[in-house]
Amino acid sequence: MVRRPVIGETRVQEVVRGDGRRSYTIVLRDGEVCMMADRFLRRCEGGTDRTYAYLLVDHLRWLEHERLTPETVTFSDLERYMAAVGAEYRGPFGSPWREGKKPYGQSALSTAAACLKGFYLFQGSQGAGREVADAFRASRLPSRADRRRMLLGHLVTEMPANPLAPKRSRRRHPKMPPEGARKRLAETLASARDRMTVTWLADAGFRVGELCGLHLVD
Repeated sequence: MVRRPVIGETRVQEVVRGDGRRSYTIVLRDGEVCMMADRFLRRCEGGTDRTYAYLLVDHLRWLEHERLTPETVTFSDLERYMAAVGAEYRGPFGSPWREGKKPYGQSALSTAAACLKGFYLFQGSQGAGREVADAFRASRLPSRADRRRMLLGHLVTEMPANPLAPKRSRRRHPKMPPEGARKRLAETLASARDRMTVTWLADAGFRVGELCGLHLVD
């Protein structure tokens, strides 16, 4: 099958170099290379350039749909974009620019947030869109997991933050009872001893296995 160049659409272009290495750039509707995106993706070569290229071209298509450019977009526009790519229903945002594509999942949203942060920080370093770049220069307190992953983590006082990154939903331990189980259990128990035992186990962080053991002993 012969691949033909796509004309009239912003797209990702694969570039095969003389030594066999492959890199990726973004070509605009008129056939010109998006120079800012190209310089940014060159910094990611050998790592995330392919993934970032496809995430970035999706963002550039959205900018075209909204009559915006990387230089004129605001941070609130970027928040609106992240809401749009992760939405099941895109009605409030007009006609979809990603027709036929599924919304981003949690992992893809996190990667897209990292891509946009890197791109707009790079653009800000080139003298354009500095207000958006400044919005990405936020920091947060390090978590316990952050400190464990770092050498001399106990000395770290702040970590770089990404205000576009989606909030992670905390998953309950698979052996922990579901929400509201303590109240429902207490309503079904007849004796004060059983209610006291369930309350004691709940305060101590009981697991499903401990409840089963209590039932078998009883």
